Amino acid sequence: MIYAVIGLIALCAGVIQGVTGFGAGVVMMMAIPGFFPLNQAAGISSAIAASQSLLMALRYRKYVKAQKVIMPALLYMVISGISIYFSTRVNQAAMKKGLGVFLVILSAYYLFFNKKQTAAVSLPVSILFIAASGACDGLFGIGGPLMVLYYLGQTNSKEEYLGTIQALFSITVAYGTVMRVYSHILTSVHLPYIGIGIISIIAGLGIANKIVDRLDGEKIKKITYVVIGLSGILNIV
Repeated sequence: MIYAVIGLIALCAGVIQGVTGFGAGVVMMMAIPGFFPLNQAAGISSAIAASQSLLMALRYRKYVKAQKVIMPALLYMVISGISIYFSTRVNQAAMKKGLGVFLVILSAYYLFFNKKQTAAVSLPVSILFIAASGACDGLFGIGGPLMVLYYLGQTNSKEEYLGTIQALFSITVAYGTVMRVYSHILTSVHLPYIGIGIISIIAGLGIANKIVDRLDGEKIKKITYVVIGLSGILNIV
C-alpha cells in the first residue's frame, strides 16, 4: 500500500513539476507524512525530488549561471542544516499541524495573491527569501516556492531560470539528504521507498515532456493549489 501511494504521488509530482516548473516536493508532502514522521517524510520527499532536479539541471546546463547559485546555496544550506537538526527535537504532531498551516498559506498565496513576479527583489528581501526557503526545506522538505520568486527576478530567460534554480536544488537537496542520513532521520529502511519514488517521478517527467504543449499550465497550477490547501486543512485537523 505504501509503495503504491508513494509511486502514484511521485508520478503526479513529476508531471506537475515537468509542466509548471516546480511543486514536486509540495505535492509529495501531501501524502508521505501519512505514513512516516514528518522529518522522515521530508527526507524521503527531498531525496526523490533530487533526481528530477538533477535531470532538469543537466538538461539546461548551458544556461546555468554559477554566480547566481553559489551564494544563495551557501545561505540556504546553513539554514536548512540548522532546521534539520531542530526537526529531530520538535514534537512531530505539532510539526504536522505547522505543515498544514504552511500548505494552506501557500495555497492561498498562489491562488489569490501571487502575480507573475519578474522584478528583482532587494538584497534584504532576497536574504529573507533564501533563509525562509532553507528553513521550510529543513522542516518540511518544501523549499521551492520563495526560491521561484527569487529566481524569476534574478534570471533573464526561461532556460536560465530553469537551469539555475534546478542547479541550486540539486546542490541543496543533496546536502539535506546527507544531513538527514547523518542525523539518522533517513536510514537504509527508507531506501526502497525512495527508489520507487525516483522511478515514478522520472516517469512523470517523461509524461510531462510529451504532453506539456497540450496542457494549460495555469489551470493545472490552480487545481494543484486547491488540492494543496485541502491537504493542509486535513493536516491541521
